[in-house]
Amino acid sequence: MDASSLRIAIAAMSDPKSVASDVAKKLNITTATLYSYVNGDGSLKRRGKMLLVGN
Repeated sequence: MDASSLRIAIAAMSDPKSVASDVAKKLNITTATLYSYVNGDGSLKRRGKMLLVGN
């Protein structure tokens, strides 16, 4: 996961119609990896915040 992919994930997961597995597939990551960075509502988890602050 890089900052650019994370921003896409945030936007996608903010949409209530998004399906996490579809978002993960589009980003070529696992659903578990997706959820390690963002919550189901698109808000950032600690790991996601650390990635964006570092970039």
